[in-house]
Formats: sequence, C-alpha cells, structure tokens
Amino acid sequence: MGTTLIRASLALVAIMAAASVAFYFGNGRVFACGSAGPFDFDTYEVESYVNAYNTAIELAATGQAITTTTTLSNGEVVDVRYQGLKSGPRTARIAENKSIRIPPSIYKAIVWIETGSFNNASKSVYYGGVGPVIRSPDCGYGLGQITTGMSNSTGKATAKQAIVGSHYLYNLAEGARILADKWDSAPKFRPIAGTGNPAALEDWYFAIWSYNGFAFSNHPLNPDLDPLRGGAAPSPIYHCQDTTAQSYQAAGGIPKFGYNDYTYPERVYGCMRNPPTPVPQPGGVATKLAKPQTFLMPDFSNEVIAKAFDVKNFLTCEDAGFSGGCPLMDYPTTIPAKGVTTHTDSTPAVNPALAAQILGAPRLAISGPTAANFTISSGGTVNSVTVTVANNGSSIGPYVVRASSPWIIVRHPGEPASRTIDGGVALGKEMSVVVGAGLRQSGYSSTLQVTVNPSAIPKGTTTGKLTIEPLLGGGAPYTMDITVTGTGSGGPAYDHRQLIGGLSSDRK
Repeated sequence: MGTTLIRASLALVAIMAAASVAFYFGNGRVFACGSAGPFDFDTYEVESYVNAYNTAIELAATGQAITTTTTLSNGEVVDVRYQGLKSGPRTARIAENKSIRIPPSIYKAIVWIETGSFNNASKSVYYGGVGPVIRSPDCGYGLGQITTGMSNSTGKATAKQAIVGSHYLYNLAEGARILADKWDSAPKFRPIAGTGNPAALEDWYFAIWSYNGFAFSNHPLNPDLDPLRGGAAPSPIYHCQDTTAQSYQAAGGIPKFGYNDYTYPERVYGCMRNPPTPVPQPGGVATKLAKPQTFLMPDFSNEVIAKAFDVKNFLTCEDAGFSGGCPLMDYPTTIPAKGVTTHTDSTPAVNPALAAQILGAPRLAISGPTAANFTISSGGTVNSVTVTVANNGSSIGPYVVRASSPWIIVRHPGEPASRTIDGGVALGKEMSVVVGAGLRQSGYSSTLQVTVNPSAIPKGTTTGKLTIEPLLGGGAPYTMDITVTGTGSGGPAYDHRQLIGGLSSDRK
C-alpha cells in the first residue's frame, strides 16, 4: 500500500465500534445527531499520523494545543481553551489549575479506543489526503469522537462545530476539555478515586468511565460481564489485542474475550498497559503507539474497594441523578500496609512551540459567483455553480458552510446526493497531499458544487443566501445571493440527511 495507505483494513474495527454503541444506548434516548441529522465535514488525515497525533494529544493534554479564541465576522467566538484540573480529596478539593496536565497516555488510549485505529478521517481517505471526517453512528466526530456540543438541530453548523469536525488539533483540544470536565465533575456529580491526584494514573478511573458515559454497562461488577475476562491479570483489564498480555485468553487461536467483553475503563487502561501497534505509516516500521504504563487496577479482593464498587452504591446514586457525587463509591488507590501505591505517566514534556507549527498561517481565498440563478426545468432538473476554497497561506485552513435554507445544497462534484458539505479544509501549497494511488499534489483546494433541491423548496420561496467563512487565520467571508426560477414542490426540509434513532447525546 506504500505511500497511499488506505484504511480498508479498519472495517472490522468500525463494526466493533458500532456494536458497542448499540450495546450502550437504549431506545427512547435523545438523538445525539440532532433532529436535522449528522453534519458532513471534510478533514485532513496526516500521512505520518502516529507521530503527528501523539504530539497533538500531548499538546492538548497539557493545555498547549489551542491557547487563544477565534472570533468570526458575526461575532461568534470559538473557544476550546483548556480549563485546567481540580485536585484533592472530596473534603479538600482545590479549584482548577491550568498548569496541571491530563496524563497523555490516558488520552492516547482513549483516542485509540474511540477511533479503532488512531484515524481522524473515514477509512476511505488516504493518509496524507482530504476527505470525510470519521463519524460514529451516534455522531461522534474525529479523533476524540466528540459528541458534546455537536448536535445538529438547525441544519447549520456553528463555527465551533465545524472547526472541531474538520481540524484535528481543535478536535483533540475539545476532547481534552471534555475529559477535564469529567475529572472536574467530582465531587459534585462523580466519585473520587484515591486522593483526587491528577498525576496518579489510578485516580483517573471515574473520569475515564465518564468520558464514554457514566453508565452501568461500564461498571466492572455488572453481572452481564464475564468475571473470568481478566484471565491471569489480578483485575479485569482489556488485552488490547496483545497476545502476550496477562488477560489474553484464546481457544483455537481465537480470543475468548474481545473488545465488547470489557468496560470502557478496562479498555482504556488495557491499551495503556498493552499499547497497540498501528498500521505503520507510509515507509515506516510498525511500532507501539506509546510507551507501556505501569499502574494498578482496582483490587476487588480488597474489602474496602469491593464495598465501594458494590452495585447498589452505583444504582442508588444513579437514581438520584448522581447528585452528591456518589461518595460511597470513593475508594483508596494507595494502601501503604499492602504496598499499594499510585503511578505517574512516563510521557516526557512536549515542546509547546509545536502547536504553532501545526497551526501554521492559513489564509483562505474563496472564489465563485456572488449571485446565482438556479432554474428548475419542467422535468425537475436544476443547474449548478462552482465555488473554490483555496489556501494561499500555510497548513490547514478550515471553513464553515452555511445556507439560509435547507434546500440550498453544497457538495463536492461527483459525490453522492446523500452527502452535503457543512465544513471542510483547504491546505497550503507547502503540503504534499495524497490524492490517489501513487498521486500527489502541492496543497489542496476544496471544490464545491452549489445547487438547489427542487423537492425541498417550499412553494413561493425564490431567494436564499450561501455563506462560506474561514475559521482560522486570514481570509474574508464569501456570500452568494441565490435566486430560484421555477416552482419547488415543497418537500421535506432535510430530505438529504439521514437520522439514526435510539442514540443518546449524553456521552462526550
């Protein structure tokens, strides 16, 4: 596959992820995607992805990925700055401190578990190419699989939604904010492990649990889970497909327990202890995703810990809406008499200057007609016009697409009618972009085809407006005044979208 490596081999992982979503979410929950359906964002998949995403995660985990806000022409502010972490036990909790980092190894394992293979774009996209962002069935976007704040109820993406869905560094920065928020929700709405020390890997147990959803399906003593899933490990923990892991058990060469047999914390901690080996980057050699980390999982043979994890404690707290933070679930992670102590992340400090290198200095130039007339023929066909988004600066230039009415359709030429574009990216010419098997070009301009959907135009509606605006760096917003000649049939407003029912927004 060489330099045009495609992720077709990740199909099985995607199926597993979808299955886990179906396992977690019950019927009757709020649609995570929103009433207007999922957004369609383009993104850039870094070619040397393992090193690049590890660096970006380390920047995000230390609050050094995105340190400023961005304000659009309409006054809309994009803010994904790190808020810091609280620390200390329940009775002596200290306010958020921005200098305290999230252990990067935790976030790396979360990203691996969330995406299935450390990918930011759909598996159809070449490493080094541009295409649809990876999106889960419950509308989690990108590396962090962000769902919080990503619901689509209007048919128009906010600036923050578009940049989180299209730029990997912003996506990871937002994921770090969400993970920090899960940590900071204790003790008001979550239990505290240990002394609430952010440097202790063991003390992150409940925050990790909460990133996926503080649900009973993730309780380690859930009776639906096989108590033997831990294998030779002292406590249940995912093997992360490492055949040498203590918890790995096989029969006839087939693992007895797989991804869905473990809780979310067991998966994340498992991939920290047994780091996976991603598909090697083009021209590279297969290596572990990160350094193995040393830590202890909750020991349920200890009476105090077993009592804290009593199923009744969780269910009672859940019935109360987790108000008060489930104090009966607090448990020690340090027991000196038994030689039990906590461990820290061995990941070295990251160079904060790397964030500026990733962001570069994009400057978008958007060209196309400022006014367009779309004529609906008697047979229902309609013309289209082309708009091009180029990056005359450097690095990744994200943009957002907004239409005044849902019958205004923006897509890439040749793409299926089911996919419209809510946001995307243009790349600077200093970037070598993979555009096909063995094919490269300098930079990437996003070509958009603008048309209208006759069946969705309410009768009597003849005008609308399209706006495309840069989200980072320089460049002016672009607007197109739209006039429709002919009569629309007045069909459904979002007939080009697809809803997936039974999914909850109460996740990330």
